Amino acid sequence: MPRAALYDHTGGPDVLYIGGVPEAEPGPGEVVLSVRAAGLNPFDAKLLSGFVPSDVPFPRQVGSDVAGVVSVVGPGAMYGDGTPVAVGDDVLGRASSGSAAEEAVALASELVRRPSSVGIAVAGGLWVAGLTAVSVLTTVPVGPGDVVLVGGAAGAVGFVAAQLAVEAGARVIGTASERNHELLRSVGVEPVAYGRELVSSLRGVDVTAVYDCHGRDALDAAVALGVPVDRMVAIAAYDALDELGVNNVERSARTAQNLAGLVDRVARGVLRLPVAATFALDDIVAAFRALEAPHAPGKIIVTA
Repeated sequence: MPRAALYDHTGGPDVLYIGGVPEAEPGPGEVVLSVRAAGLNPFDAKLLSGFVPSDVPFPRQVGSDVAGVVSVVGPGAMYGDGTPVAVGDDVLGRASSGSAAEEAVALASELVRRPSSVGIAVAGGLWVAGLTAVSVLTTVPVGPGDVVLVGGAAGAVGFVAAQLAVEAGARVIGTASERNHELLRSVGVEPVAYGRELVSSLRGVDVTAVYDCHGRDALDAAVALGVPVDRMVAIAAYDALDELGVNNVERSARTAQNLAGLVDRVARGVLRLPVAATFALDDIVAAFRALEAPHAPGKIIVTA
């Protein structure tokens, strides 16, 4: 019986435990993966705590980001490009069952092949952070002549979004704590500190777009600087959607095709996704504690 991270009621990390689950069986278009890495995201902690409601019956599993090897192929399982999936394929993408487990079910069309040059931990954390970043740029596109303020540029989504904006030709300014400023400079992003001095730090800068990838401080600063709200997008500051009228992030860009583009960039060394820490499946409680606590830039990864 395969093992998985489970919880019987909402709460903090301590409600998690490792238990046996029935062997996965793929439906039409699905595959079963032998999981090698699963990225955790803030949304997972919100589900665990009950902050985000769910009607999934208990016991519930956790995680969606996944990288692993195909072990069983369901009828008609095809990649998004129409090619068939085969047992033994090394893949990454989104699991439709909890990915913090030894086995997971995934829709084949939401997976892409993993090149050997893309590390398994990075692959296991790319789906949510990478495709949310792509969605941010889809919602508010930028290019040469734009000056983009990225709130939370050292976080996983912000770091990818900032790099994509640099690639698009924009000047990118990113908020981050002092300890992460050199990291931002290393990918062509101009760092600026969080806090009450943010507006004064940006006086005289013609900011043309704002990406909230952490909270609303960058959005509030943009309002003070006169940036039009239709050039702002929020992924975390939900209260700003109605209060300020900024854009909610467009999710239609979360496709396997766009994921493949991100994987190609990582494989070529032109896109980085740092890994903050890895934990064994048996250490799932510690992994969630790390997710909820201040930590080094990058993803928290669980390895099965």
